[in-house]
Amino acid sequence: TTWHTAGLVWRLRPNDTEIQLLSHTHKVLTNLEEETGIEPGWINNGGLFIANNKERLEEYKRLQTIGKVMGIDSYLLSPQETKKLYPLMNVDDIYGTLYSPKDGTIDPHGLCTALSRFSTRAGAKVYENCSVTDILTSKGTFGSSVIEGVVTEKGTIKTKCVVNCTGAWANYISELVGISTPLVAMKHAYVVTEKIPGIENMPNVRDHDASVYLKLQGDALQVGGYEVDPIFIEKIQKEFAFGLYELDYDVFGVHIEGAVNRVPCLEHSGIKSTVCGPESFTPDHKPIMGEDPRVRGFFHGVGFNSAGMMLGGGCGDQLAKWVVNGRPDLDMYGYDIRRFCPEVSKNKEWVDQRSHEAYAKNY
Repeated sequence: TTWHTAGLVWRLRPNDTEIQLLSHTHKVLTNLEEETGIEPGWINNGGLFIANNKERLEEYKRLQTIGKVMGIDSYLLSPQETKKLYPLMNVDDIYGTLYSPKDGTIDPHGLCTALSRFSTRAGAKVYENCSVTDILTSKGTFGSSVIEGVVTEKGTIKTKCVVNCTGAWANYISELVGISTPLVAMKHAYVVTEKIPGIENMPNVRDHDASVYLKLQGDALQVGGYEVDPIFIEKIQKEFAFGLYELDYDVFGVHIEGAVNRVPCLEHSGIKSTVCGPESFTPDHKPIMGEDPRVRGFFHGVGFNSAGMMLGGGCGDQLAKWVVNGRPDLDMYGYDIRRFCPEVSKNKEWVDQRSHEAYAKNY
């Protein structure tokens, strides 16, 4: 699902581990062109969090404090200061905003090209259009299995380590080793507006209470968010990797209303295109990572809840250390597959209901 991501990169999250993960991603994005000679598509236009009530503003004050401790610059702005920074915004109903000037957006195609080029130069091999048909295991201790190899349509690879990074398709791979990964696929969408005069160089916006985001795209905006009634995908097809769905405006309409309230000129702007694709979501809205205790050598890197682009750099760094050293060097328990009881994670109704709740309450 990487190819259709909005590519938003924020720098502030409500805990120190996630801020460090985002900081590593930011470091990768800003250094990649120098390291590879390839422009990854990083645009540093800043980010604004909107507070519609006093409680949200208090949360932003705490967010600014933890950011300051972690070396992230951010500024609390009054409605008047916000209007000066973003003239097209309606600030009549807000208490203030939190401005993070180093936020931005990344082009997924440019980033993946730069990363794969760098990796192949360093000795890695990338095989495209190569389906995995089986994963070989042997019997381990205490009822566990041990990875022995991967069978593909182009041959068998002997290995003691497999990393499952197949996102919404994760369970196709997990089932090959006899386990279930607790995530679900849902339809997640955004629309791209026609040209909006005066929008150029504006920061990206997250209006948490309206559950909507506004991402700058040249002289237009991408509008998306997290609706209360997302559409589940019962079983995502294997060949749907570059597929999209028809946008359901009955579900998505709430985001248009929130966006128009925040930037009123959107009411007179047409919609140029829509993107509605599959995304994977988990019961607690946190990624699933780490070695599975049931299958030694089988590592998870899935369920990024539409945050894979901004968490990818930091999580990739930690996952590599997990594989090589046996453990990450940050406190990653909140992302560790072991936080889920295996029996509970097999319960499809529980996974669906909790993932639905976590999706709707994301902001």
